[in-house]
Amino acid sequence: MNLIEYKKFEPIYVIGHEHSDVDSIVSSKIMCDIFNDSGIKSYYAILDSDYEIDDYNKSLIDECMNYNPVVIKRKDINKYNWFLVDHNDVSQSLKTSTNVIGCIDHHINSNQIKNVMLSDVCANALFIYDIFKSEYDFSNEQKYQIFIAFLCDSTYGKSSKYRLEDGKLADKLGFGHDYEKYFKKFFKTTDLSKGVKEALYTSYKKYVFDKIEFESSSISSYGTKGLNEYKSLISNINSFFGIWKDYKSNKTYVFFNYKNKLKEFNYNFIASRATTILNDVLKYIKEGDIDE
Repeated sequence: MNLIEYKKFEPIYVIGHEHSDVDSIVSSKIMCDIFNDSGIKSYYAILDSDYEIDDYNKSLIDECMNYNPVVIKRKDINKYNWFLVDHNDVSQSLKTSTNVIGCIDHHINSNQIKNVMLSDVCANALFIYDIFKSEYDFSNEQKYQIFIAFLCDSTYGKSSKYRLEDGKLADKLGFGHDYEKYFKKFFKTTDLSKGVKEALYTSYKKYVFDKIEFESSSISSYGTKGLNEYKSLISNINSFFGIWKDYKSNKTYVFFNYKNKLKEFNYNFIASRATTILNDVLKYIKEGDIDE
């Protein structure tokens, strides 16, 4: 990646997706650090709405960094040049591709951005590390931030998006590969104390592929208490798929309501939304197994 070509766009505002998670936040911060080290003025940013962080992700961010992004008003988006990380679908952030000058991501290509670097590395921050490790001197603090993002986005090596190649790359960060130790230390299930309905939009995302729009959320739990209620709630939300990850049995249940028809996907493992589930959802739509 030739960073010098981005000099003409400075200042650059690096931004992750809405409903921020650890990988998105760390990716924006690390990419900003790399730009600035190259003499390209850059800021990691969020917008003034829809960029809240849930308690679990906040606890991990507090573990590894001092989070202090620049806050930009949505009405002023077109005043700035943007570099996207951890998403390439602008419906998840800016809602427009205007002034988007580049992107580094590890999700399915939405074909909305021209200058995109894509990978299947399980965490976007780890992908950034892989791109620049031979030309940028990552500090131990930055490596730890990337490691925490890797743990979170791979669900501590339990997710279907995790590959042995990812583990080998993460080992270079220097924090070992006893992921179960970190899982026991950091992982938290979704707070269901106020009921399933209150938690329905946990880990929310919106997608646009070939002008088809749909939404998604995800719940993590030990067990399936509340699963039937979750299914019932989703059956009343059109163009929406909900994910229930059961870490007691290591199974994943997915309910996709599209054109008022409920489709179920079940996996005997912890399925990744970004790869396994989303690919199956898009295949289901493409195959047209839906009443028009």
